[in-house]
Amino acid sequence: MTPSQYKNLADGVAKRAKVENGIHGYFLLHRDRLWQTGSHFNIWGLDNQTVLEIGPFFSYTPFALKQQGNAVHVLEGGDPAVAPLKTLYDAHEIECTICDLFETFGATSEKRHRLPYAENQFDVILCWETMEHFNFNPTGFIRDIYRILKPGGKIFITVPNMAELENRLKLLLGKSICTGIENYTCFHNYSDTERFLGFHWREYTLSEIVYLFRSQNFSITSASHLLTFQNQPHLSLPRKIKRLAGKFAFTLLPSTGNVCAIVAQKPMIA
Repeated sequence: MTPSQYKNLADGVAKRAKVENGIHGYFLLHRDRLWQTGSHFNIWGLDNQTVLEIGPFFSYTPFALKQQGNAVHVLEGGDPAVAPLKTLYDAHEIECTICDLFETFGATSEKRHRLPYAENQFDVILCWETMEHFNFNPTGFIRDIYRILKPGGKIFITVPNMAELENRLKLLLGKSICTGIENYTCFHNYSDTERFLGFHWREYTLSEIVYLFRSQNFSITSASHLLTFQNQPHLSLPRKIKRLAGKFAFTLLPSTGNVCAIVAQKPMIA
């Protein structure tokens, strides 16, 4: 799938969902990053697989995967913003499940740490820039990912790189690299039916995300940094200089990239 094909598919889904002048802006801002991530993991060539995508939001990748001939499942966290896609998921025979991961994996009892899927159900799982939103210990989540993957199955993971160039510069200047503390007050009061899921509670370095999956018996088949940018329609001169500096730093030191990307595989069982 080419970048233009991806955008055309997304624009078509957005029009049918009647969000082309609203939340579709998220995709338009991030479309190159999303396509770059998909290309890195070669998902545009994926077919005849049983696939689960966790937290796709408005990336529209489930529709692309279904178009390619996969059996596609989606797990969302209950953000009301994704409601317009639910009908379209149903129409495309994409099974969408809502699951509050905070309630599931933040529970004291490990017996509750289970995703709503069967053992050995999926060939491939996608979880892109989602784990940084977890405000709970991710170990139970990773352990259950292992359970629902088939032997030999893979999970494609991306998370923001805590050690990216911008964060290093902030620390040198004595600034925080975490979510602004004022945001905790602004988003404290939730209704009974809504939860704000946008915080980055915990970002990771590449070695940390690799360790987490290895600790739960996964083998790591790929681990690297990516450098991605938003699709800003107009770049100011300072932003242009910032991007050039980022590209130069990434060429010399890839660990300054803003995304950690790994492929973790469940071993085959003899």
